[in-house]
Amino acid sequence: MLLNFYSAVALAALLIFGLALLAAALWRPKLKKLKLPDAWKQYRFGFPTFALIFLAFDMEMIFMYPWAVVFRGIGLEAFLDMLVFIAILLAGLAYAWRIGGLEWE
Repeated sequence: MLLNFYSAVALAALLIFGLALLAAALWRPKLKKLKLPDAWKQYRFGFPTFALIFLAFDMEMIFMYPWAVVFRGIGLEAFLDMLVFIAILLAGLAYAWRIGGLEWE
């Protein structure tokens, strides 16, 4: 009985966290254009963004390979856990896409 209560609380927390990520990905405030000094005009800000996105999806593969090996033995719970993991990564990708992090300069 107590386990069912904790699972309901965990599900509600996961739902709230997912909705907060979705709101952060869809909401885009109006930003002012900054005038950069001449020294900063040669620096490309796209490189660090691409590096972070690459690291995020590289970490996804590091977690998915062992999961794929033991998936048959673990069952449906492991599948649902991986769906949540992929959904969080896709929310991060949607956020990066929304703020223009995937546009090459």
